[in-house]
Amino acid sequence: MTDNFPEDKSLLDKIISEIRFLTEDLQKDVLACINNIKESRSYPDLLACINNIKEPRTYPRVNKFIEMDVLIGDKVIQSNSRNMSASGVFIKSRMTPDIGTSVKIVFSLPGQAKPFKLNGTVARIDSDGIGICFSEMTPYVRNHLDNLLKRMSMGRS
Repeated sequence: MTDNFPEDKSLLDKIISEIRFLTEDLQKDVLACINNIKESRSYPDLLACINNIKEPRTYPRVNKFIEMDVLIGDKVIQSNSRNMSASGVFIKSRMTPDIGTSVKIVFSLPGQAKPFKLNGTVARIDSDGIGICFSEMTPYVRNHLDNLLKRMSMGRS
């Protein structure tokens, strides 16, 4: 490392663990930003590069308050979503499980007789919550959830 940037292995490990969960295309975009900052050594240039990265979303987020139970390890927490899509959810929580931790989520949507019971993986930790990526969903369940969330976003249950 150069003398302009301190060598901090724990910080480097954290960056690597975060990048692992990005799509290959996003990893390439991040690498391009890193190469850009190596040349310019400019913090504003790095921010401009990162701001130009667009995260492709297959399923749109819905900003809705949905009560849910989340099993993280041996602890069950009752939480509320901040936003949700058919591919994941951001829940409000003070817990800080490790990135990659497996979770189970149970929640009900208006007008549905049966609750959703989904598996997921912790993909992001933020100051006010946890980003969870759903896993092991059949295409039918994912499409059903996507359709219900779209209806909710338009004000219909």
